Amino acid sequence: MNTLDPAALRLAAVVESSDDAVISQGLSGIIETWNRAAERLFGYTAAEAIGHPIDVIVPWDQRPEEDQVIARVLRGESVTHFETAAMTKAGAIVPISLSISPILTPDGEILGMSRIARDLSAQKDLERQAFRLAAIVDSSVDAIISKDLNGIIQSWNNAAERVFGYAADEVIGKSILLIIPDERRAEEDKVLGRIRAGMAVEPFETVRRRKDGTPVEISLSVSPIKTPTGSIIGASKIARDITLQRQLARQAEEANRTKDEFLAMLSHELRTPLNAVLGYTRMLQMQQLDERRQARAIDVIERNAQILSQLVSDVLDISRVVTGKMALTLTTCEIMDVVCTAVDIVRPSADGKGVAIHVEPSPAPLLVTCDSDRMQQVLWNLLNNAVKFTSRGGRVDVSIARREMNVEVTVRDTGIGIPPEALPLVFQRFWQGDAGGHRPQGGLGLGLALARHFIELHGGTITVQSEGVGRGATFTMLLPAATSR
Repeated sequence: MNTLDPAALRLAAVVESSDDAVISQGLSGIIETWNRAAERLFGYTAAEAIGHPIDVIVPWDQRPEEDQVIARVLRGESVTHFETAAMTKAGAIVPISLSISPILTPDGEILGMSRIARDLSAQKDLERQAFRLAAIVDSSVDAIISKDLNGIIQSWNNAAERVFGYAADEVIGKSILLIIPDERRAEEDKVLGRIRAGMAVEPFETVRRRKDGTPVEISLSVSPIKTPTGSIIGASKIARDITLQRQLARQAEEANRTKDEFLAMLSHELRTPLNAVLGYTRMLQMQQLDERRQARAIDVIERNAQILSQLVSDVLDISRVVTGKMALTLTTCEIMDVVCTAVDIVRPSADGKGVAIHVEPSPAPLLVTCDSDRMQQVLWNLLNNAVKFTSRGGRVDVSIARREMNVEVTVRDTGIGIPPEALPLVFQRFWQGDAGGHRPQGGLGLGLALARHFIELHGGTITVQSEGVGRGATFTMLLPAATSR
């Protein structure tokens, strides 16, 4: 009775208990041994596999690769740890790491081959998850940063580069203090203290420092990074740039403040002429006025009603501008006709104040394509302001000229002028001012804003110049010239 070699028995036990599939095959490719791990991996029992060709676990598209590997093994080479795929009994394709070595006699003769296959499914799943997470992190609009418990940066995504200005290779391996302003460093100590205790830091707003030294407002949350056993090895930080959010909030506050100021101003501007209309109307109803005073009352009522009408018209126009509903009715006009109509409207108030209006026409007719009503509104506003802010004995000059492909209309006055610092503000909505910084003339501050908008709707521009307080002001508008009616 033959006694089995103890070493051989021990080797067989090792093979049978291996977590890797261990298979041997003859030179013809017939399977000779098949351990339990092979049963688990490929689904065939040993009885089902032994005696069958190894091709039962080689997918069709892997056959050329298999032939190349076998050829190398037959030359006495070992091919180790190459990644390929195998086919299970159920027809599923599984990724494996495969090593194939020749089985040699003591004389070096090749008797067959052994192959060791390791299932890479779990590893591939982890890799796919890692790639997916990495892609999510890199595509995030928020800066995602990881650091160890000493505050040393371990990872730095694309958004972190955009928010803080540092490339990943500039910061990885360096302290997170690189982006923390000196006056905020106490925050980092508190954050690391909570992380070491296993606690997350809920989102809070703070300030960090960009590469160029400028501050950036962020919303920051921090969470501990744990191993599968629960050990804390670092922290992940998610930082959201809230600069735009803060700007929008400030703009909303400014808009609300402007709205409140406008409503208060509108209320005041409406109340004054409305009180005059109501007061004189009651006097007329009660027949308390003689003929001369009745005529004056009617004149006051008409003048204040016109003021009310203009205020309402300006408010409606600015509403159309804001909502994008302003429409123009365009025709080809002689610009001189439009100017003269506006001058005729303003001249009575100019004469009453003792301000001269002089119009210098162009030598030849100049045509523009415009909405004549809106253009008259622009010119009336410019002329009215010029008269309003010019003292008795002053002068308003209007000139018309051709400037290459444009028609230029200039309104120049000898009035109180505009301070240099106020020039950029003149065409803003609700802006009002004079040389003294007050607004004794009243109004909503919409006229020049509307003028600019109407001119721009016509494809033109309007500008203002002033040499300073007491030096008058010049408004110049350019409109594209038309070629024919």
